[in-house]
Amino acid sequence: MDEQPALREGQYVRILQKITDAKKERTVSFQGKITKVKGKGLNRMITVLAALEGVQVERIFPVSSPTISKIELLVVKESKKTKRK
Repeated sequence: MDEQPALREGQYVRILQKITDAKKERTVSFQGKITKVKGKGLNRMITVLAALEGVQVERIFPVSSPTISKIELLVVKESKKTKRK
């Protein structure tokens, strides 16, 4: 993956990942909300939260991984910050 979009918490993304089974190679998509962005440069990782069949699932993806073929931004929403008292 050459180009990396600007990723922030609160954005909805679809991540296309290549998976190799025995002799076949297929692409699997994972769609959800970014909850955490960690690291800089090649060590950058994102945590994506999605609801699959009624269960909340979090997956951590290294952004510069060769298995990730594409990251698509679906919806860009401003995340609200909590007020501290």
